[in-house]
Amino acid sequence: MKLFDLHCDTPYEMAHKNASLTKNDLHISLDKTASYSAYIQSAAVWSDCRLSDEDAWGEYLRISERFAQEIAHCPNAFIGRTADDVRRALNTGERCFIPAVEDARILAGDLTRLSILQKNGVRFLTLTWAGESCIGGSHDTDKPLTDFGRSVVEHCFDLHIIPDVSHASRAVTAEALQMAKAHGKPVIATHANAFSVHPHTRNLTDGEFRAIADCGGIVGISLCPEHLTAGNCGIESVADHIRHYIRLGGEDTVCLGCDFDGIGETPDGLFDVSCLIRLADHLSTAGIPSRMIDKLFFDNAYGFATGNFQ
Repeated sequence: MKLFDLHCDTPYEMAHKNASLTKNDLHISLDKTASYSAYIQSAAVWSDCRLSDEDAWGEYLRISERFAQEIAHCPNAFIGRTADDVRRALNTGERCFIPAVEDARILAGDLTRLSILQKNGVRFLTLTWAGESCIGGSHDTDKPLTDFGRSVVEHCFDLHIIPDVSHASRAVTAEALQMAKAHGKPVIATHANAFSVHPHTRNLTDGEFRAIADCGGIVGISLCPEHLTAGNCGIESVADHIRHYIRLGGEDTVCLGCDFDGIGETPDGLFDVSCLIRLADHLSTAGIPSRMIDKLFFDNAYGFATGNFQ
């Protein structure tokens, strides 16, 4: 089985726990990916909400450099920045990690920092995380993009960085999608579940999901129990959101964006990246065709990356 996951926070957790990528007690390590014939992981540096924007920028630089150095010492892993890098991972079986940033507030009013992110290989930029920032409002607000936030989205399109609305307010999501349509560019949600299945503010409405699909974007299913269900959370809770997105016409849109190492708990049975095969088995037993499972686990994200990375 092949796996392309759209979101994890492993670089942050590795830095703060002084952990190795090869083997650790986190949700993701190289040894835990052994059962996948191909493995591509978007690895985000989270902007710690306890830090000022400036301090969070410094933290981003430190963590991203540490992660790059760690991967440089792993013979079977590399940083992926381009479509050719993603193809290489499929062809060779090497483990590919795509840089990402969670919470664009680290730009702190300075658009030139986007060019630094681009040079560092960042391909996914989560616009907001919580509350209000220099970018705009998060899911727990009703605030739209700021003027600076609009400039950030436009410059992302120019730099081939994909805006991610996973944590955004309805207003920010709507405006980002309007801008994407006007520019003929995609917007994505790397880790966002279905509001119709579980009405959490972090989850996408059906209209938002369809709009992301219409602009050529993709949506990753998160394993955060709080965003999956109000009751006991297991593999079936994850399957409910997958089935709903498929029913919305999302066969070519829905992916995995597990949020490993960014969540305190996981659904029962899905304790780390090695356990995702249980999700595939569950979906197969429930009657989901193997072709759809392949799209969910790998092909949709792979097609998006090879079509949009420069």
